[in-house]
Amino acid sequence: MQRRSFIKTSSIATASWMTPGWSFRPQEGRIKIGIVGTGWWGTDYLLKYALESEAFDIVALCDVSKVALQTALDKLAEAGVPAPNTYKTYEALYDHPGLQAVIIATPTHWHALQFIAACQKGLHVWQEKPISYDIREAQAMSRAYQQAGVAVNIDFPRLQAPINDQVKDFIRSGQLGEVHQIEFNIHNPVGIPKEVEIPKSIDFDAYCGPAPLQKYLEHPRPGRLNWRVQQGFSRGILADWGIHYLQNIRSVMDLDLPIGVEAIGGITRKIKGVQHPDHLQVHFDYDGLPVIWNHKTWGFTSTLPHTKIGTFYYGDKGTIFAADSGWEFYPADGSSRKAFGNPRVKLGSKEFEAEIRREFVAQFLSFAEAIKHKEENAIKGTFEEGFNSTSAVIYADLAYLTKCKLDIEPTTMNVKNNDVAQEMLKRSYRAPYVHPYST
Repeated sequence: MQRRSFIKTSSIATASWMTPGWSFRPQEGRIKIGIVGTGWWGTDYLLKYALESEAFDIVALCDVSKVALQTALDKLAEAGVPAPNTYKTYEALYDHPGLQAVIIATPTHWHALQFIAACQKGLHVWQEKPISYDIREAQAMSRAYQQAGVAVNIDFPRLQAPINDQVKDFIRSGQLGEVHQIEFNIHNPVGIPKEVEIPKSIDFDAYCGPAPLQKYLEHPRPGRLNWRVQQGFSRGILADWGIHYLQNIRSVMDLDLPIGVEAIGGITRKIKGVQHPDHLQVHFDYDGLPVIWNHKTWGFTSTLPHTKIGTFYYGDKGTIFAADSGWEFYPADGSSRKAFGNPRVKLGSKEFEAEIRREFVAQFLSFAEAIKHKEENAIKGTFEEGFNSTSAVIYADLAYLTKCKLDIEPTTMNVKNNDVAQEMLKRSYRAPYVHPYST
């Protein structure tokens, strides 16, 4: 894409980037924050809502893609925000004068090294989920977090919605009866990956970092890669998207780590470049409570279309379905459905986006409060929550890959019954990168 064409496209998109009525107002006392990873999520969500919270000044940006960096700068300029410093490496950004906090919005395979380095610098961290690619990385991150004494927020915006507390109160009141099973699902199509020549605007070797060198898969949006479909960078739909609903379930039911995980699935459509299963079912054993994940990227049409993404709680007295913007109860006695909020809001609708904004701004305000008061009580997406939900989805991927039920030892995080899966708790890093875990 030519530079002139790119600016034109970027400016059009930016016109509606910030919420109508928002304007930049210089203000003392804001927390100086940098962003590592200015792709779609880092820019259109995290940068945007950090600004709208009016608790942060964006003072530094980092990305190995010149296009991604320029997109973020263009959008800031359109919003009337002074241009921050830009860096190619996160190490250089972490040395930015006066920096207090950092947002890590890079692909999963980079999270551990960047998080640990931020902790060692004494920086407060907003961390994208899943927190790590493998179990041993998560353990090394836990050690760094405990030693650093910094505030950490894991990006689970749905924890800011009223739904979890409402469902939890409903279950505790006995109106659902005994909960015998929980299911969560995302049935959503996935685009076909397309390999292209690596553009000169990105340092792709640095992008791959500690992961094995991958193919460059093009994404329709300029400056983005289709990394989420690549096993070397990501562990698939459950780890990338489904983890939000698993976190909701854990919050509602007060669950920690599963004691057992088994999975079955595969790749039915033989599409070149597809590396993750296009259908998958995972059974998590939470001390006798079965929590089941389902996804299909093809061939699913629900009789209740709004239930293709969300969570079902099955009890003696009925069924709860919880979505992003509401939930509903189907009584076992056949009486009428009861709705709370709007469980049938469509993705991308104005109502959906308004709720997303509220949740993200609330998250950023809680993060800012934790930084200013040097305590994390305001944070709902704590490091521990991120650790437990991330570990569960990693075990799920290992169960799928090894085709074996895994028995988990929560104290050590070891797999007790599968030597192959046990070896996969820590993957080898590509030289010269060094895995941060040590016994």
